[in-house]
Amino acid sequence: MRKMSILVLSLLLAGCGGKQAANQTNFSDAINEFGKIDHVCLPVNLMLDNIENGAKNNISVGAQEIKITIKNSNGDKVNKTALNQMDALVEAKVYEQGKKEELQLQNGKKVPVAVYYLSDKAKDKIVRTPQSSLLCLGTQKVDKIVLFTEPTPANGVTVSKVVYEAKLVPEKWSEKLLKTTDENWWKSLNEPQRRTAVLVLTDKGWKDERVLH
Repeated sequence: MRKMSILVLSLLLAGCGGKQAANQTNFSDAINEFGKIDHVCLPVNLMLDNIENGAKNNISVGAQEIKITIKNSNGDKVNKTALNQMDALVEAKVYEQGKKEELQLQNGKKVPVAVYYLSDKAKDKIVRTPQSSLLCLGTQKVDKIVLFTEPTPANGVTVSKVVYEAKLVPEKWSEKLLKTTDENWWKSLNEPQRRTAVLVLTDKGWKDERVLH
């Protein structure tokens, strides 16, 4: 009896047109609709190379205050990549640049330090986790549907599990930031990523189940 009901449902869905049809276009649209509010947020570290006093700095984007040494005790410019990263974050209004300071080293010499403060506009771009701060870099969009299961009744609704490949849609500022941080990382983020989603059939067509929660 259950097999018969599934068969009848499948025939009805196959015969349906519009947004309720079970096809790649509708499934892509449903996943992309949710993707607009499902931001891709990752930990981003500043690429610091200054190891004055024998200690490496490890700073993650998301800190309330960031200080970066501009020159070492010999007067050589340092932390160029990190400063370029911060330039991109300032342009994106994630950080605001403060007044430069001087840091006195153990050898008595002073070096210039760039100072940055997390802006109020960064609230929707930073996600706090117990492990680290994540920077929201963009969203994802379906590159292709790999496969989907036959629409099946489950808990009073009709669902289909979809396997798809998605590509990052970066914010304009985050593309510059990612390229500055690590060109290879940027290339890997541009590779399609395998994902799965459960879609639910509604009177408005197919929807990602997470939209309904």
